[in-house]
Amino acid sequence: MPSETGHLESLEAKAPVLFLVGGALYAVFVANSVLTTYTGTSFSEANTFAQIGKAFIMVGTIGLFPALATKRRYLARAAAVVAAIPAIGWAFVGVVGIAEAVGLISGHPDPAFVPFVLLITKNLAFVLFGVTVLATDIHPKVIGVLLLVWASLLPLWMTVLSGVPIFVGDIIGLLVTLGVGVVLLKADIPATGSETPAEPTA
Repeated sequence: MPSETGHLESLEAKAPVLFLVGGALYAVFVANSVLTTYTGTSFSEANTFAQIGKAFIMVGTIGLFPALATKRRYLARAAAVVAAIPAIGWAFVGVVGIAEAVGLISGHPDPAFVPFVLLITKNLAFVLFGVTVLATDIHPKVIGVLLLVWASLLPLWMTVLSGVPIFVGDIIGLLVTLGVGVVLLKADIPATGSETPAEPTA
């Protein structure tokens, strides 16, 4: 009988690499943030690296779904659906940025609400996946904690950490990404094809 998680199961094995590649791309943006803070110099191309990097990270996050769905089906589904929004959004914005950089397009519209929507849905997805990881025994609990840490950065920087340079949060996000990738590489995740009791469907 086909698995309900379908082709998303192929993301499970790729999730660690997606997190690490995404982290490497995001590191370019983080380095640019530090450079901008201390020298005033900024490279616009760094934003494209960040967008593509975050798209990789969100797709890697969706890779957590198949295994989690065997224990917390509905919560995992909700997390994956929410994570798909910033994954698709940042991939699109990143591709547009590349096309603009090579001269294929110019002057594309950039609605102000788009970054906000992608940021909010990213944080919500991290909260949902973080809670789901902590509520199951599929993935190491530290992954859930790391995802919740990154999700907490926005409200913290808007309140008690408002005076701390933004790049500090970027660095924390980078370390979270690389940490999740490394933990997943070393983790022994049960195959999703195995029969595991799931939450009731009724």
